[in-house]
Amino acid sequence: MLACRTCHRIVESGNVCPACNSGDLSNEWQGYIIIIDPSRSSIAKKLNIDSPGKYAIKVR
Repeated sequence: MLACRTCHRIVESGNVCPACNSGDLSNEWQGYIIIIDPSRSSIAKKLNIDSPGKYAIKVR
């Protein structure tokens, strides 16, 4: 699995992030969160996440 350096979305297959279409992916990331309902999640608001999915907490 790779993580997008732009939006921190976890990319399970392919070389392009499906959320932001960035090709800047990294295999060096730590921890992840799963956002189910971003409109009700205080963590999603703090991280500026507006769509459900898996996100890396730290990406290098």
